Amino acid sequence: METKLRISVVIPTHKSRERTLRCLAALWLCNPQPDEVIVVDDGSDDNTAHSVLRKYPRHMVVRLPSRRGFAASANHGLSRSTGDVLLLLDNQTDVDASAIGAITNAFESTESLGVAGAALRHPNGAHQWSGGRLPGSLWCFVVASGLGSVVARLRAWRWLRSRSVARKRNVDWVSGAAIAMRRPLWEDIGPFDPEYRLRGHYIDLCVRASEAGWGIEIIPDFTAIYPAGGVSSSNEELLWTDLLRFAGKRNGSGAARQSERALRLGGTIRLFGRRMTAPLVPRDRKDEWQEESTAHAEALRAITGPPSEDRPSAR
Repeated sequence: METKLRISVVIPTHKSRERTLRCLAALWLCNPQPDEVIVVDDGSDDNTAHSVLRKYPRHMVVRLPSRRGFAASANHGLSRSTGDVLLLLDNQTDVDASAIGAITNAFESTESLGVAGAALRHPNGAHQWSGGRLPGSLWCFVVASGLGSVVARLRAWRWLRSRSVARKRNVDWVSGAAIAMRRPLWEDIGPFDPEYRLRGHYIDLCVRASEAGWGIEIIPDFTAIYPAGGVSSSNEELLWTDLLRFAGKRNGSGAARQSERALRLGGTIRLFGRRMTAPLVPRDRKDEWQEESTAHAEALRAITGPPSEDRPSAR
């Protein structure tokens, strides 16, 4: 007789008590329920741990004395888990009530499946890009230039995206907003690389999983709402440096140099365009516009210097 897979959920959090409680409330509505829930309080001072235990006394809460970052706190929680399938959730993610059942079905039906990502949606119901192909120099240029956000607003692109997420598909990586993996995979190729500061850690893990022979898929029945779908201007520096680290780590200093050139070209074009259009910005948006432009400029400055796989990450 086959044994049902046990599901462990790990949720890292830092000074986000209310958002974490909302994430847990969505998880509480799941049918079936996960077998284990671990909340990792990453050095919070907002009473997160006490609030979680008061409302969900059966959950495990791990308190870290000081902030270590998302990847490190995720590693800590995953190391404490006992399930056959490990589901890592960003605390801003609200999973659908059928999510646990969809994850179980996906892993039980496909033995080669190593990593499964959710089909993410915005709060208004619009589809998000939940995974894709490996980032290269062209991807870096699109990100830095802002063309990605422009294309995302096109009706044809939204239609294409909705079609792609409506079916099960193989990808090179899935979003870390909701990522499930088999325990043998995690024990073999984990943990996450904590040197990545924004998104590189889960792309890097997916690459290592694929190299080890595991399948990477987005599961359309595994749905979740993720309000922070895009990258804010304040996080662009983190994303750009992650892209450089990924290129250097996977393909060497030559690939890192190509990615840096693409980021610098895209970023320079974007800043030039913003300067040219600044006089047309409505008065009530000028402060926000200036803050965004300053963040773009800081991201551009952050990637200067000799790129290589040994480039240290900022802390």
